[in-house]
Amino acid sequence: MSNTLVVFTYAPAGLGHVRVANALMGGIPAGLDYAILAPSDRSTESMHRFSSLNVPARHVMEFFQRGFAEALFTKVYTEHLKHHTGKLSTQFIELIQSREVKPDKIVVVATHFGLAYQLGAIKSQLEKTFQTQIYLVVQVTDDSPQIIWYVDSADLIICPSHKTKASLQAFAAKNHLRQIPMEVGPYPIDLDFSKRLTLDQLTARSDQYNPTKESPINMVIPVSGAAVGMEFFLHLMRRLHDASPRFVFYVVCRKAPFTANFLRLIKRKDYVRLFTSSSYKEVVEAYKRVYLENVISAEVTKPSEQAFKALLRADSVGGSFLLFAEPVGRQEYDNINFLERHGLLSDDLNSRRGYILPYGSKESADLIWDLYSSGKMLNTFDKYSPQPPSDELGDDGVSKFWKLIWKACVILN
Repeated sequence: MSNTLVVFTYAPAGLGHVRVANALMGGIPAGLDYAILAPSDRSTESMHRFSSLNVPARHVMEFFQRGFAEALFTKVYTEHLKHHTGKLSTQFIELIQSREVKPDKIVVVATHFGLAYQLGAIKSQLEKTFQTQIYLVVQVTDDSPQIIWYVDSADLIICPSHKTKASLQAFAAKNHLRQIPMEVGPYPIDLDFSKRLTLDQLTARSDQYNPTKESPINMVIPVSGAAVGMEFFLHLMRRLHDASPRFVFYVVCRKAPFTANFLRLIKRKDYVRLFTSSSYKEVVEAYKRVYLENVISAEVTKPSEQAFKALLRADSVGGSFLLFAEPVGRQEYDNINFLERHGLLSDDLNSRRGYILPYGSKESADLIWDLYSSGKMLNTFDKYSPQPPSDELGDDGVSKFWKLIWKACVILN
């Protein structure tokens, strides 16, 4: 194999981009070397948090995610990205120069469109600097056909569904853009989550769903990178624990000034197990460790990248029942639509992998308590049968990602 270097790059705009990059790193083919390019610019993080928490700003952002406004915003923003690459160029050059062996080929895997546009704009320049070929691969991290994901300088774009692929291709054709090779593969989920539970672990998860048992009900609450819903989580946990002392919550949260009060309020709760770090990557790793070291029966989460854990089998390590908080932003509604199209949020107990919670912590707690106390969760768990694998479904999205790259001849012998 030639000396190929894979460079993973993601932006601090929520945890989803980090989760996907981590998942892809975990399944990288043997013999391929890789490095991580994590830009120091925090402006993307600030913008993401502001639009997630500020209701008027959120409405403005949603306005610019559709129709003419989306097209205008995409044109202006992507042009801005393409002309502001100085810091990223310097970081990329320093990363490659720090390698002991000069790579013959460089494959850049971008899990955020912003960095993809910036790297695409300087790709030719970097190829001349290093006298090597550079391939840019973009992994779409929501099943949301927002036109900004059509990175016109990419060599390959991988989408979670044919619907998103077709929509992006139609946009490119209508606007006479360069036709980028596009493929479809199941959303990449960390391989450790797809491992099957042992017989004892299966029994432990079943007991948590069983209203006649007394074992602790282990629930995970990952606080989003933008720290959305902290007050909701506080009230939800208290209400559920008041309903039954069986409920134990594993809260995974990033340490930041805007989460300090939340962390202070919950760290002394005897029904909360707290996992924190100031690092995005360490928060993602802590979240995975919670699943690997404990049998988790349910997760209360946003329908962002976590929605795709519904692709996991119910008898897998990460196959907890998903309880989705109210969607925020177009991409979360689109992700929910993906699950509904595939019957993963249907009324059919044979395929259901989650519920959408009602508005408000009281109403959400009432629904969750009813699901557990009535035996509905146990019934769903006992009857669940996985969807047949396809190019949109399955827990092998990571391995299919790498196969798609080989197929596209991005990595050459």
